[in-house]
Amino acid sequence: MSSDMDAALRKSLIRAIGHDGPFTDAEYMDVTDLHIRNSRNLFGLEECRALELLTLVACDPVDLGPAAGLQALDSLTVRDSGLRSLTDVSALPLLSCYAPRNFITDITPLMGAARLGNLDVTGNPLSEHSYRDLVPRLAEQRCRVLVSDELEWKLTHHLHAQGVPVSCYRKNKEYRLCRPGLGLTDSPEYAHPVIQESDVTSLLTGDPHRVHVYFEDAGRPLEWTMTAQ
Repeated sequence: MSSDMDAALRKSLIRAIGHDGPFTDAEYMDVTDLHIRNSRNLFGLEECRALELLTLVACDPVDLGPAAGLQALDSLTVRDSGLRSLTDVSALPLLSCYAPRNFITDITPLMGAARLGNLDVTGNPLSEHSYRDLVPRLAEQRCRVLVSDELEWKLTHHLHAQGVPVSCYRKNKEYRLCRPGLGLTDSPEYAHPVIQESDVTSLLTGDPHRVHVYFEDAGRPLEWTMTAQ
């Protein structure tokens, strides 16, 4: 096992295989389901060539290049993370791709994914073209696509366009806010405040930075650097 491997990925492999490294090729091949949390890179994942299910939670950045050769991978979940591009995803033989609450703007790479039957891109700042044109085209290809409703999509798109990496989504008929990736919080999968519909519409027209007051740690200094979307 390489010393360059991210500590979070190493921890996940130790949990899956049952002991600390180094791991044999046969042990890597026995890993079919892997859950990784708080990883900064996926270098070494390519060794798990029999992987069928991969779950990434609160990872940032998310470069799926190391996963591009995983030809047994049926299901990919990336949530509350820093996934920005689906280019590497399109090379995978996925049946399901669940990517709620990331930084995805363009779903063009998935238009040729013949096996894809389920896609979740709720809580992402999808471009107008992806949201209004490509999502319906994917649905016509018999892919079940979950996207945000109009209001929360508009707010998410607006906030990210203004350089504020906060997303809005609905759960149990409630509007919620989240901060995907690790730029604003170490635990993006937790503490998603509930807001009212009037708050959503207000944030669409007011100061976008005011969104931070809805989070419990709003009084703490926020030091973050984001790549322009």
